[in-house]
Amino acid sequence: MKRASPPEGEFGFRRRGQVDPHPFQIGVMVHDAPCSAPTFTPLRGTRSAFPTPPSQVLASVQSEAPCRIPTAQRHQLPPPHRATRIYVTYRESVQRSLDALAGRLDPIITARLSKALNGLPWTTILSELDSAKGYPPKIYATTDLQCQLRMLTQRLGGLGYPFDDHNHTASVLGGELRIVRNRWAHNDEFTALDAWRSDDFVARLLDNLGDKQGADEAKAARSNLWDAVSTETGHPQEPSVSAPVATSALARMTTSDDEGELVEPDPAVLVRSDAGTPTIGAQREVFEPWPIVVVGDVSVLDNIAKKSAKEKVRAVASEIVEFEGPISLERLVDLVAESFDLHRVHPARAKKISYQISQCGLQIDGDKFVWPADLDPHNWHEFRPNSSEVNRPFTQISPVEIANSARFILGEASPQSLDRIELETRVLQTFGRKRRTKQFVKHLEGALAAL
Repeated sequence: MKRASPPEGEFGFRRRGQVDPHPFQIGVMVHDAPCSAPTFTPLRGTRSAFPTPPSQVLASVQSEAPCRIPTAQRHQLPPPHRATRIYVTYRESVQRSLDALAGRLDPIITARLSKALNGLPWTTILSELDSAKGYPPKIYATTDLQCQLRMLTQRLGGLGYPFDDHNHTASVLGGELRIVRNRWAHNDEFTALDAWRSDDFVARLLDNLGDKQGADEAKAARSNLWDAVSTETGHPQEPSVSAPVATSALARMTTSDDEGELVEPDPAVLVRSDAGTPTIGAQREVFEPWPIVVVGDVSVLDNIAKKSAKEKVRAVASEIVEFEGPISLERLVDLVAESFDLHRVHPARAKKISYQISQCGLQIDGDKFVWPADLDPHNWHEFRPNSSEVNRPFTQISPVEIANSARFILGEASPQSLDRIELETRVLQTFGRKRRTKQFVKHLEGALAAL
């Protein structure tokens, strides 16, 4: 008995070339023969046959069995052209984007650092960076995207930023993708625009790194998403893409620490005597401010009571702490607000952001400094010098870090050679300060009391 073809719209099934008028993007997988490779045809979806909400549906993926079609109705599919469909959420789209990026970054990083590594895996650099920063040792994999993005966004000791151009494009886009990966790892929800942005970041990053094939694939995925984004946002035309512009942390905010003249740390504090890091050198890790790129508008903060807004705020805060921590809670609140295009934070808003930070699972000590999960404040002995050109208010430096610098200075000095005033002067210089203001002296006294 000849099997009838399903009418248009039934079971969400479409032959190649047929288009359904519904607005969200899905697709169909068609097998031209029982053993042939399937071909994927993006189509517009149907609401009637499937329970998945339109806002969560993106695309279909191949499957050997037409599991989304009721068993009693599968006989209506005409062989050999069997079509199958499985819904793909925007979250799954983001995962595919990140997986594709991880597969392409490993050879790029390996090739770029081959001379410096002398046959060693590039994860050696991460292990040495952890040692230099006072982190406990870990085992890293070259295929881990989190490790790859660290390589792109952090100063690699004496190797500097080997993937960056003069605009720091790779590190800025890498920072964006660190936030995306963090949200994905914490099972956050994603919108069509989030998925589009993920493909956009990947496309621009690979293009900047010279991977044309990978960039073209990400651009195609980005374009395929625009119909869903247009429906979600009401913008009919895909925006032109330009390079991101990052600003140094709090660069648009004023600070009372302005010295008026360049103050640089003593060269002696910039070298670690017991380095044990031959690949990145013996240079001490200096403080690097988080490069702010706006990842959303202020409406995210306006709707911070909603689950999706909470997830975005916490993801940004977690990545900033991982990059800058230990960091004062006040500074962290300001950086999070800047990331959502808010440049002045009123107390009520600051309180709400602070609460979300407290829910990130990070350590907040008695001095209101936030620590990365892997750092133990009681067993951390490092410090990060900076010049006066770095916008890092002295009173927003952890007392633990200040005390660590004082111990190092005392250890390098001859016995009885430093009095209290001289010690305080050298500690201030280590962090790019010269003037002894009342605020500075009070903060110093609190930190040095732990010696």
